[in-house]
Parts: sequence; structure tokens; C-alpha cells
Amino acid sequence: MTLGQRIQQIRIDHSLSQEEFAEKIGTTRQTVSRWELDQTYPEIAKIVLISKIFAVSTDSLLKNGISTFDIDVEYFICGVYRGANCEIVETEKFALVMYCSPDKNILGTKLYKGYENKKRLVAVCERDISVDKTEYAYLVDGSEPHTAITNSERLAPMLTEVYDFKRKQSMRRLETFEVDHSGTPLPTVNEEGIPKCLKLWRMSDTYYANHNSLRFFLCTGKTEYIFSIDFENTNIYCGASYNLVFDLGLFSGKQFFRIRNFSDNREPWCGFSCDFSCEPTEIAIPTGECELGKCVQTSKGLMWCVKRYTDDEIVLQGCGDDEYIYRRTEKRTEQFTNIHK
Repeated sequence: MTLGQRIQQIRIDHSLSQEEFAEKIGTTRQTVSRWELDQTYPEIAKIVLISKIFAVSTDSLLKNGISTFDIDVEYFICGVYRGANCEIVETEKFALVMYCSPDKNILGTKLYKGYENKKRLVAVCERDISVDKTEYAYLVDGSEPHTAITNSERLAPMLTEVYDFKRKQSMRRLETFEVDHSGTPLPTVNEEGIPKCLKLWRMSDTYYANHNSLRFFLCTGKTEYIFSIDFENTNIYCGASYNLVFDLGLFSGKQFFRIRNFSDNREPWCGFSCDFSCEPTEIAIPTGECELGKCVQTSKGLMWCVKRYTDDEIVLQGCGDDEYIYRRTEKRTEQFTNIHK
């Protein structure tokens, strides 16, 4: 078996396209294609990276085929980490960092994009409560040269800074999960029911950033994180919360991080708070207070109830006129699977 054939087999075994494989190791689809055809060969650094990411020894790549696995090499595992004033969510493609100053006057969110320790900052938002000011900067995805959307001369120079992947080493790990590369289709409502589908369909992340807005949503199954910016009217939302699935919708267990900025902030739903000491607890969800098709403020918290559904779509009634729409076939950047909590 040639080196190119070995690389191709690794890629196929992990259900990756050439483009997806290339993104993981920081190269192009065309380069991967040339490797697999043995037209060119990867440099040593790329061979080492392939070995690390896909848990095969370098010897098995270069000499012994891919049947010899190095058990000392582990797959990259995603996780949630927490310190006194910071929480980090790390996936294969992203690192989301939510933080505050010790006095909690400054709340911030940073989003890094890339692979493992090659992530770079693509979006940042900071709220200084003491002076009632929210600043942001983000990069338009895929633009060359980089195009920044910003209202801050201070934050814009931070863009493309390198992610400090060692920062998490001093933090407590709260969750462990991994990206699901199996390609197995998500279940339909008919197959698994509404609660199971709500959990599995939400366990993913999605991201895009264009000239008008930034959207990043991530759900580990236990925790939801949102980072969104509509720059035209300064509509910003950075949040982290424990939202629990129940038989007929979602229950808001607790929101522990919030930057909600809209225009002049006179809207009642604007707010700013942070509590990294908050821990998820078992809640007896008051299902008897549920009303289908409504958003209900119950005795124990907010409840978003099913408004309508099909095999491939579940719609919950949000606050006011909002609808929370979850689709089985919606495009996701990464799909997750729980290992343990």
C-alpha cells in the first residue's frame, strides 16, 4: 500500500470528504487529492499531524500500512472547561471563550476558528457595564483579504490572534463530548419521538459570518452557547444556559452568562450578567403547567412548548412572536455525540 493509499483509507474510515480532511490538517482539497494519487507527498509536519488527529502511529503511515495503531495517541476530545472568571468550550473546529473581569464590570466573548491548536480569533465582543458600552469586531468568513466588521478600534487589532490552547490546563473540566464523524442520519420524530430528537438535533454547532451578521450556536446536549451580532442596529446576544429537554419542549434550567445589547438598551429583554459559579442541578420540571403552543413562565422557570412538528421539523413557541425551529436535515458545522458528563 502506498502512502497516498494509506492516507485515503484513513480519510474514508473516518467518513470525511477530501475537503473535510484537508480542513482538519490545515491544507487544501487539491493537496489531499495529489497525496492520494501519490503525485506529491506530505511534509513530515503534516504526517505527524495526521498521526495525532487520527490516532495512527507515524510508523504505520510510513512503513506498516494503517493496521498498526498507536494506543498512546488519543483522539481529540471536545470539552467544556471552567475557571473562576472564564468558561471555554473547545470543539475540533472552534473554541468559544466567555469571560469576565474579577469585579464583573467587563463581560466578554471570543470565538476562535481553525483546527485544534491552530485556531485564530474570528470574533470578539466586550461589554463594559461601568461605562454602558458594548464593542465588537468580527471577520467576514472566507473573505480575502480579511474583511472586519467592527465598531471598535481597540478590538479590531485582536482579530486573527492565536488561540491559547494551554489555558484550559488550569481549568476544571465540566463536560466531555466528541464530533460524530459517522455520517449516520439523525432520527426522525416518528422513529425516536420529540424529546430524543430535540436532544440529538440540537447537539451540534453552526457558524456563519457575512457582511450583515455573525451567527454561532453550539449545544453540547447539556449546555447551549450563542454568539450573534447584527451590526446594522447593534443587536448583540452572547449567552450560555442550561436548557433541559422534556416531553413537550425545552425548559430553561438557568442562564449563567448574558450580554444582550440592542440599540440604546431600552428594551426590557436587554441585560448583562455572569455567574461562573453556577452549576446545573436536577430540576423537577413542572410539566403540569405546560400549554402546547405557548411560552409559559412556570413556578420553576421558563418553558418553551411544542407549537407544531413534522418528522423532520420541531417548532417551539418562544417569547413573544419568536419561534424556535429545529430541523433534522439542517446543515451543521459539526455534529456531536456524548461520551460522558
